[in-house]
Amino acid sequence: MKPYRYPQVKNIYFGDGVVKTLGTIVATEGVKKVLVVTDKFLFESGILDGALKSLDEAKIEYKVYSDVHPNPLKSNVLACYEMMKELGGEGVIGFGGGSSIDCAKSTALLMTNPLPLEQYVGKDIVPNNTVPIFTVPTTAGTGSEVTSGSIILFDDTGKKGGILSKRLIATCAVVDPELLLTLPPGLTAATGMDALAHAIEAYTNINASLQSDMWCRQAITLIGKHLRRAYFKGDDIDARRGMSLAATSAGMALLGAGCAGSHAMAYSIENKYHTMHGRANASMLPAVMRFNAPAALDKYAEIAVMLGENICGLSKHEAAYKASEAVQKFCDDLGMPGIRAYGVTEEDFEPFAQECCANARLMGQNPRKITPEDAVKIYKEAF
Repeated sequence: MKPYRYPQVKNIYFGDGVVKTLGTIVATEGVKKVLVVTDKFLFESGILDGALKSLDEAKIEYKVYSDVHPNPLKSNVLACYEMMKELGGEGVIGFGGGSSIDCAKSTALLMTNPLPLEQYVGKDIVPNNTVPIFTVPTTAGTGSEVTSGSIILFDDTGKKGGILSKRLIATCAVVDPELLLTLPPGLTAATGMDALAHAIEAYTNINASLQSDMWCRQAITLIGKHLRRAYFKGDDIDARRGMSLAATSAGMALLGAGCAGSHAMAYSIENKYHTMHGRANASMLPAVMRFNAPAALDKYAEIAVMLGENICGLSKHEAAYKASEAVQKFCDDLGMPGIRAYGVTEEDFEPFAQECCANARLMGQNPRKITPEDAVKIYKEAF
């Protein structure tokens, strides 16, 4: 086994009601002025009120940017950057789903690194440390509260770009399961399946390590136990705790291993049809897993067990394919359809296949090489 270095968040604060201590957490890091980055719904719903009250109590000066797009735009980042300069901001809080958190990360980047933002798309090319980043997730999905990436939709090209740098890892992640109690079933399903995709891809790709495997096993097991309960009974705080921990654990796994083929193939759908990230991933995941299974039989068999499948008496090959069956059951139970439901047509398969296979970063981590011909077949199966 090769030696590895595992980066991680400086502090993770986890627990019911912990968001009410956000002001103290920010002050502890020596930050006195912050920009709070969120979306319009969260700002108007009152979910943010407890966090803002804690900032007031800690005498933290702040401004709120509440116009983050569901797929965070470069224009959102630039608007936040201008607000930060006007405030004299010393840190940034990403409050919301992955979109708000990714927007906050990119804003923190620009406070210490020159424009344009596009030059940082790629891996480990951000030269300077960012200002402190505080993350408060209101979904259990992206794991962005602890990951090293920021995915931005560039307005001029209509394409997403990933900024991947250890400098984007949050200073503090504040994970409060109570913030999920009012999350609607549809978002619970989409974000939960995104977390599952993260954990499965990190567990089976070529960069997996002993430490990332530990986080993956915890995430997959927790999702198998809690996701359906969180979907069907949203006020079940125990289920929300389980999913909060699962999503953060999957995010920790991504720090060391990253994603793979399912994400690459889902991005093509998202780029053209603006499909929610978690839904696109859920619709692609079972088919990609069936393709990958022969290359990682042991781990796929373990995934099947973690998701509650009985593999007694089965060969290793048969047991491995039970993993994709288990994920398909989740898709069926949570209302995750095939990709045609998002507008995808058979004419999309070939260009999508060429596009996703050009994503060397993600496809290069997949446990089994996916050619454009293979990708067309996988899209057909997911249709």
